[in-house]
Amino acid sequence: MRSNAFLNASALALSSVLATPALAANDASPATDAATSAAAPAAAGSARNEIVVIGTGQTRQVQSLTAEDIAIATPGTSPLAVLSKLPSVNFQSASPLGTNEWTTRISVRGFTQNQLGFTLDGVPLGDMSYSNFNGLHISRAITSDNIGMTELSQGAGALSTASSSNLGGTIAFESLDPSYDMGLTTSATFGSNDAWRVFARFETGDLGGGVRAYVSGTYSDTPKWKGKGSQELWQINSKLVAPMGDRGELKIFANYSEMADADYADLTPDILDRHGYDWDYLRYDFETAQDIATNLQNGVYTDDYEGYGTLTGDDAYYDGYGLRKDLLIGMSVDYDLTDELHVRVSPYYHNNRGIGTWWTPYVPTPGGSSLSVRGTEYFINRMGVTGSLSYDLFRGNQIEVGGWYEINDYDTARDYFGLDDAPTSSISHHEFPKNPFAYDYFYKFDINTYQYYVQDTWELTDSLKVSGGWKGIQVDIDASNDPSRTSASWATQGSLTAKDMFLPQVGVNYRPIYEVELFGSYAENMRAFTTTPFITSPDQFAAIREQGLKPETSKTFEGGLRFHLPKFEASVVGYHVKFDNRLFSVSPCSAIESCPSVLNNVGSVTTKGVEVTGQYRVTPALSLYAAYAYTDASYDDDVLNGAGELVAASGGKSVVDQPEHLINGEISYDDGTFIGRAHVNYQSKRYATYENDLSFKGRALVDLTVGYRINSDDALDGTEIQLNVTNVTDEKYVSTIGQSGGYQASYAPGDWQYFMVGAPRQWFVTLKKAF
Repeated sequence: MRSNAFLNASALALSSVLATPALAANDASPATDAATSAAAPAAAGSARNEIVVIGTGQTRQVQSLTAEDIAIATPGTSPLAVLSKLPSVNFQSASPLGTNEWTTRISVRGFTQNQLGFTLDGVPLGDMSYSNFNGLHISRAITSDNIGMTELSQGAGALSTASSSNLGGTIAFESLDPSYDMGLTTSATFGSNDAWRVFARFETGDLGGGVRAYVSGTYSDTPKWKGKGSQELWQINSKLVAPMGDRGELKIFANYSEMADADYADLTPDILDRHGYDWDYLRYDFETAQDIATNLQNGVYTDDYEGYGTLTGDDAYYDGYGLRKDLLIGMSVDYDLTDELHVRVSPYYHNNRGIGTWWTPYVPTPGGSSLSVRGTEYFINRMGVTGSLSYDLFRGNQIEVGGWYEINDYDTARDYFGLDDAPTSSISHHEFPKNPFAYDYFYKFDINTYQYYVQDTWELTDSLKVSGGWKGIQVDIDASNDPSRTSASWATQGSLTAKDMFLPQVGVNYRPIYEVELFGSYAENMRAFTTTPFITSPDQFAAIREQGLKPETSKTFEGGLRFHLPKFEASVVGYHVKFDNRLFSVSPCSAIESCPSVLNNVGSVTTKGVEVTGQYRVTPALSLYAAYAYTDASYDDDVLNGAGELVAASGGKSVVDQPEHLINGEISYDDGTFIGRAHVNYQSKRYATYENDLSFKGRALVDLTVGYRINSDDALDGTEIQLNVTNVTDEKYVSTIGQSGGYQASYAPGDWQYFMVGAPRQWFVTLKKAF
């Protein structure tokens, strides 16, 4: 009922906008708007080579990438992968384009993906984790071709950011606005492993009074670089912009996506040593997978198999994949009530159905195969609204109050689907399996999020600006289960609340001369509980409640300088972060098995570091860019269990998966006809265990782009051909760590699978044409 009401209201609002004569009042709209127009050509000269937009005037560390940066990458590349050039951003994926959600991870200043905040046009995307309960991944929320700007706040996001997870930084994506000119933008890509992708966006142009819209369609089929299977995605994006007289503007977007995402096999150092980088699932060899499962269930863990040699029961599962369907609708109204008073209201709606699967050898199908398909299903139905009211008290001083409210009906199930005892799998990789024969659990969550903020921004002089304010947030989670589909060992019910009504943030920006600005800020943040504390046994949940589980919190200090010269821009930033009440989950079994986990607060983390960014425009066409980040992140405490026994001697050890040194270098050329860009990303070694007794060496990845645009007076005008090559030097390296639910306390051969390897050299050719 909630969703129907919201959809009806959105449809009514859209029809009202299109029918309102007042919208025709603004007839002076420019023919093109390079800042927002999707069809506008690349700006000439230095603007085209503005590789990174440094946050001029900001009191926090803020940096942005424009649509040009995404356009130079292979079409369909994850926007998160493009962000990896910014300082302190650690991006990892097993797929060359960063599109496989199981293996894709991003961290900033040592904070993992589920401790960051993400928004699209102000709409909260949750923490973008694989099993996201309150949002969706950016690759599904919008196609990369329609992203106009990506803004990263490495330390703390704005008080207005709608996120309950942003302990660390925030990443805000902004979609392109429709063009004032009618047109069609198309592209087709073909590449390694027979990957292909097509994209088309139709622009209506100005329909009268500045009303304009676009609709786009995308389909991509990106086969895995090893093993069998593919990442397949099709999307429809649409957006409408309509002026509201000369005082405001209405924007509406509606995006739909369907994804079938074949995963890569998780590895251990032992598996990697024995089988190499190309080891993957046994997909299409169902008989061997059944033999492994039969032996495992008969107590034979290790055996020899024809064509493979010696395998353990966990060396090679048959397959694993994810399916997702998402509908995301957002609307915003920005309006000047008076010359001093401005209001913004942005409702949104999101519906998702998803599943992640493994063909498990641990649970046989009754009366059928020795395998079954273990599913983890997700059902999200959420809606909410963000808004603000700002008032210019006097020249240079603005007071703003705002908030965010979301209601979320979220269900998740762990179930098992039967397989026939046959030579091939009887469940397709492109459909949601039906009729489970068993459940571990079926949880139902009612989640309510409340957030408000107050801030004052005051430009005391032309060179001095101060800002200050606070936010408050409360997230209530009520959990119940379906007793007919939940075993006794998982029958947890109850509620948890994370609440802090005063999280302050202050900042200052001082610009003594035009070329130099100094800035500094302090911010406190809290990460609300997720559904993880409930996915356990009733006894464990009772213990969690008795121990007084606390939400994670952070305190961030940062300060630095920005330099703005005619051909050179740079920033130097130092920071210190204290991360308290770190939550640590221990599972007594492997990820493919199902057993209740234990969650506890285990102390704090101290992180300090330096970030340096610089870009130099040698000529209007040629630019150089470099970024360096030094990060010293360590655990302050050992991990103890509820009995006070040592679980991990982590005190003083480096944070897992956090390289101490991150370096990016890039040379870019674009004269309007010829395009060239070479980029190198270096990361020093990363630890894979809490006790730092296993590490993976550093690596340097080189990516290359070359292209040619046709500028002519004939039909070929607007045609562009582009070649992208990733991992040019064919580096062999470990990419994602901890994707299967966490990290090891200490390394021992045969530990559960918990890392991935990166993709080898790949190439992609794209033909683009604008009409």
